[in-house]
Amino acid sequence: MSTKNPSLQDSIYSVDWQGKTLSKTFAEFALVFGATYLLLLFGMSRLSNVYDEGLALTGAMRVAAGQIPHRDFYANYGPGQFYVLAGLFKVFGESLLVERLFDLFIKAALVTWVYGLTSAYCRRTVAVCTSVVTVLWLFGLPNLSGTANVPASLLNLISSTLILPVFLSRVSARRMFAAGLVVGAATLFRYDTGLALVGIHACVVIIAICLKSASSKWRDIASALWPYLLGVALTIVVPALYYLSVAPFHDFAFDMIIYPSRYYHRGRNLPFPGIDLKGLENLEVYLPVAAIGISLYIAFAGRLGARAKDTGGLRSMPEERKWRGFLLMFGLLALVMYLKAYVRMSVYQLNLCIIPSLLLLAVLFEHRLRFPRPLRISVLCLVGLSVVAATWSALHQVRFLQVRHSSVPEAMLASARGTVPEAESTWCKLRNALTIGFCFLPEIDRVQTIEFIDSHTSPDQKLYVGPTRHDKIFANDNLIYFGSQRLPATKWSHFDPGLQNTYEIQTEMVHELEANAPPYIVLNSEFDQVREANDSANSTGVTLLDDYIRNKYRPVQTFGMMSVWQRVS
Repeated sequence: MSTKNPSLQDSIYSVDWQGKTLSKTFAEFALVFGATYLLLLFGMSRLSNVYDEGLALTGAMRVAAGQIPHRDFYANYGPGQFYVLAGLFKVFGESLLVERLFDLFIKAALVTWVYGLTSAYCRRTVAVCTSVVTVLWLFGLPNLSGTANVPASLLNLISSTLILPVFLSRVSARRMFAAGLVVGAATLFRYDTGLALVGIHACVVIIAICLKSASSKWRDIASALWPYLLGVALTIVVPALYYLSVAPFHDFAFDMIIYPSRYYHRGRNLPFPGIDLKGLENLEVYLPVAAIGISLYIAFAGRLGARAKDTGGLRSMPEERKWRGFLLMFGLLALVMYLKAYVRMSVYQLNLCIIPSLLLLAVLFEHRLRFPRPLRISVLCLVGLSVVAATWSALHQVRFLQVRHSSVPEAMLASARGTVPEAESTWCKLRNALTIGFCFLPEIDRVQTIEFIDSHTSPDQKLYVGPTRHDKIFANDNLIYFGSQRLPATKWSHFDPGLQNTYEIQTEMVHELEANAPPYIVLNSEFDQVREANDSANSTGVTLLDDYIRNKYRPVQTFGMMSVWQRVS
């Protein structure tokens, strides 16, 4: 073939590559999706995360009741997860099972996308292994259930994949527009990472076009970015205009700008964790740094825009750009998601970084023989340690399920044998949001509290659930609201350090409790002993809300760490 028209060859290669990517049979992807769904379903815990998952459930319940995020309740995430779950609740009923099945669907789709994307760049065995490690992390991080992080992670991958062909040829306006729509959807789930994604994609497009084009590069950049930015804007502007038509901008600004900029770092900052034999999963806090560094070094050192004579032939030029462009795209994505988690450094907070870093390791492993010997050895070590960290995290979860007797297979086996404990059997016979369809089993203290609230109040009456003291805030229980199907009596049902322990917010909460007059409130000592190395461990000395509770309510029932207080007439 003539070498006088490299752009034509790039275009042909791009079509070949996309055809190869899409050539996977439906049955193959269905097998990956189905296997992942079943594995995670049978590995699902019957317990619920009372804070993160509880926030999503209670927020969706509030949206289903007609409330607006930021205006009617404090939220530090986008509205996407709340509205999706609220829509599902409207169709299938409000139950924890509906949320879990949706969560499993997104996780299975995420693993399937990882498999399809990796198999376009690596051998099938590498793609399968990468998918397995992804499943191990999704299983080993159960606190992700119900949160906006998993949908955001999936949308991050989809939008980045749509843009990847920019390293090979000119990407159609339709494709860039679709990528923008997906990024806009990701922004509605998480404002911070969605906006960061726009910056990442813009940088990637500019770099790719500058390295390919010697002339008219700015025109090509504008041609590529305008449909992308249009897609982002269309997805975001319509919900934003609706919000501004029904709510003041200040509520949004306080939740997402004013409070985080002043207090989040002080109240949630965590130091880097240590690594020992009991916490090998913490290796994943440090492994992405090395994977990102190696990937970006190789991407830039490889001269993505090298001419044919420098890369050993016209056919090899787009091949080099293909996988090195992959390293650049997901290296930047992993880097930005890592920096996002820098304030509160833990494996759980790095969930948006872990998946792109696994993709990087897969491609580095596939092309390791091209690298100098020190880099080859480094890549092999990173891959091995990544497998160890994921396996260790999964084993921890297996052990937790065994100790708490909270796995789905154990529940099915006990039901078949007729050995279900009497208290559990009584709970599962009740019809509430935690037992409909499938019986989830919270801690016995929480079960008894939900039963009490359900039997002593009516569905139209509101509830307040807080800690035993409000001058020091770490977190709070939001699952009781959803389990009892009682709306919170205050806008500030989602607790964060620097909010509910301040005089201004407590004043608002007192006014709301006085106006709504919930007949019962629940105080939970579960988080009283939590001491992190940040401001959440410090008292503000503000006791306005505690004084109000002790003046207006009296304790009537105690269930372990829960105490129920009745309003004094």
